Amino acid sequence: MRKLRRWAFVAMLIAVWSGAWWNTSSAALSAQISTGAICVSTFADLNTNGLLDPGEPPLAGVNVNLVTGGVIIATHITESNEPEFCFENLLRGNYTVTFADAPLYRMTTPHSGTFALDEGQRLTLDPFGAYPIAAENVRAELLARQAAHAPVPAPFSTSVRLLLATVGAALMMLLMIGLGVIILSVWRWKRPSAHSSPHP
Repeated sequence: MRKLRRWAFVAMLIAVWSGAWWNTSSAALSAQISTGAICVSTFADLNTNGLLDPGEPPLAGVNVNLVTGGVIIATHITESNEPEFCFENLLRGNYTVTFADAPLYRMTTPHSGTFALDEGQRLTLDPFGAYPIAAENVRAELLARQAAHAPVPAPFSTSVRLLLATVGAALMMLLMIGLGVIILSVWRWKRPSAHSSPHP
């Protein structure tokens, strides 16, 4: 009976010690993997001054990339009713945030930056601004660019024009000579010979 009690007491001590060790290890592990976040926002820079002014709404359709170690690890496309978006559960390290360019807006603020994130830190970046462009204006601008880059035919130089005129005149002269020879041959063939005798 005494042996049984001793073993029960030993088992209880082991259980208490194991629980204390597990709680300590869990707390240390939680502290080690404490994550942070990087928050971004956009605005329609209606007056193109590069600053977020009162009344300027969020800019929709902006592709935001989160890069670390040269690899894109997360991406997000902003919405019109979204004042802020946060990339969550980020470990400590260096991150680069890039805002992709697009035909529907013209950037008025820096479009990329690299930031050092500490454990558990929530980093809020300066808002990204761009001037929105209507779809019909984008089409007109693309057509204008195509027209501006279209190759313009080079005008003929004076020597080339003179050469073409000379060749054309020579061909016309040959044509006239050939036509004259044909007409003369036909006329001679149809004309009666002066030495031919009349039929009896």
